[in-house]
Amino acid sequence: MRRKIIPNIPDIGCYGSEVDYVFDILDATFTGAGEKMSKAELAAYSGMANRFVWKPGAWRHGYEVMDSIDQTPFESSIRLFKTFGWDARYISILRDGDGKPLNTDHEQIRRDFVESIDKGYPVVCRMNSHRQNVVIGYENDGSIIVSRVGIDGENDDKRSETATRENWEDSVSEYILLKDKSGPAPERERFLDLLRLIVSRARRTDKINGMNVGFAAWEAYLHDLEFSDFSTLSLEEVGRDGRMGIYCDGLCQIWGRSGALPYYRSLAERFPEWRDELNIAAAALDDCSKYGGFLWAQGFSFDEKGYERFRDPAARKILADEGRKALQKDIEAVEQFEKILSKEGLHGEALHASCPK
Repeated sequence: MRRKIIPNIPDIGCYGSEVDYVFDILDATFTGAGEKMSKAELAAYSGMANRFVWKPGAWRHGYEVMDSIDQTPFESSIRLFKTFGWDARYISILRDGDGKPLNTDHEQIRRDFVESIDKGYPVVCRMNSHRQNVVIGYENDGSIIVSRVGIDGENDDKRSETATRENWEDSVSEYILLKDKSGPAPERERFLDLLRLIVSRARRTDKINGMNVGFAAWEAYLHDLEFSDFSTLSLEEVGRDGRMGIYCDGLCQIWGRSGALPYYRSLAERFPEWRDELNIAAAALDDCSKYGGFLWAQGFSFDEKGYERFRDPAARKILADEGRKALQKDIEAVEQFEKILSKEGLHGEALHASCPK
């Protein structure tokens, strides 16, 4: 029976930051497909390094996953692949009440995965989870698939493993197939398109799937942090899987701004006409990202003492006030990106109106 595993797939971490996990998934996918790209580029062009999502008044998990800002399924992933010249096809599987596929069948699903792996292209998919996964191989003609996954085990055991799955066709809900690859647009053009996306998201005032984005999301996040009433909640409801854990989902997004900094700084060297703006923006984003670790510096921890402290409005006000300083740094960076766009003849309202939302 046929078996194939795409070699040289990098580790996928699971270290408490979903944004980190996304970067590793993308790195594994592009590396497996033979694409030479730094994690800093992936952080930038995936959009994960410059976005913020929050639903006002709704404390819930999942804000930090890649597709939380998507208006259509896998939108961010598809945009990323197309940016670098890949023809990417999205497949969503509709199922009846018994889980039987309605718009495809198990044979076609298996054939899609096997043919992609045979070409050396990993398959990005979702299997009964909010997380994206990357399939890097198959065994027994595809009756078993092989994935590279991050494991968050007992006793803080965090590692990367190669995992196998049988009867996998029953659990896959959607996937992306990489087809042909053409040459990507010149880097200058790609980066200006990225800045347009960053600016349009940052300044956006309407909602995506009921969620604020950009600066509006920052404001809602910090308002909820400071003014929510936790007095009637148990420590369990406040703790790791409750309000404090959800607050950390926001911190993961903010910390993600550090991921693209090496790329911005390299552009400052290669495009001297943008050097001043990029260096100022990178410094501001560096300062902004540090808010991602401010929680721990203030003595909050994932234990009863930390949860009790997080329930205290005075303690949360300290976090909110520091967050507003970080927001100002985020604004400063976006203003520098707008200056670059202005230099290129893209101005104010005309720019915002032309950007894809």
